Amino acid sequence: MLKAQIGDEFACVTNLDQKSMMDKSQWCRCVLRKVKRDLWEVLDESATELLKEVPDIVGEDEGVSKEWGLWYVFPSEEDSAAALAAVKKGADYEGNDVRLQVSPNRAMLRWASFEGQRKQAKIMQKRAQGSDGEFTVGDVVQVGLHWVDQTKVDGKNLTAVVVEVLDGGNLRCACKNGVLKNTYAPHTVSMLPGPSNNRVLCGLESAFEEWQGLPKITEREAARVVSAVGGQGFNIVCHCNGGCDNKRCSCKKAGVLCSSKCHTGNLKCLNCSDE
Repeated sequence: MLKAQIGDEFACVTNLDQKSMMDKSQWCRCVLRKVKRDLWEVLDESATELLKEVPDIVGEDEGVSKEWGLWYVFPSEEDSAAALAAVKKGADYEGNDVRLQVSPNRAMLRWASFEGQRKQAKIMQKRAQGSDGEFTVGDVVQVGLHWVDQTKVDGKNLTAVVVEVLDGGNLRCACKNGVLKNTYAPHTVSMLPGPSNNRVLCGLESAFEEWQGLPKITEREAARVVSAVGGQGFNIVCHCNGGCDNKRCSCKKAGVLCSSKCHTGNLKCLNCSDE
């Protein structure tokens, strides 16, 4: 969902009420369509009627990308079979026995659209189920950073540890300096492979043991702590003429490396690399 382009459509099942996950009457088949970078439309399963609009703003706890796996889930085999039966029967999508009065060409287009969405849903299910397997508490994962939270020189992912698996399957993760505010659907994170999936080696053991006492932070705040240049939007620069090796240098004092914005032409700087 994070990589979806404007105009992309996805078949899913959603809870329109979003109050009780156990109330099966509130779950229905639908189509998600991304209309803006921060806005999704929820359409009926024929993609002809708008049910509601869902904002998906970066940094907020709600939205399609944050609630995928909780209030928006993949269609099950039963859902696909029911949708297929409804299309073949020619009944409307509310369960009435009213035949759709459409031309053969339009019926063919609707059928092709339905088959395409069902195929896409199966591909997404296969990708989600076969990528990393089932996550458990204690796994070390990589959380992708949104482009607005990335710098040009740092990594594009956060290394975090899974501290809780919620009822809907979403993961709550913690970094060294706090618990990430957002929760993540399993298909939006990747598990570190083999021996590298070790909390001690990654320096996350204390965060795993004490996560309930840690503050909640955003991805940008977490990335700022491990950034070599202070993180996105961090504007500390120095104008030193010396080696930048003591706290008279504003960069050294802040614990960040000097950047290309600092002391142009100063070849004495010792704070321009990790050495």
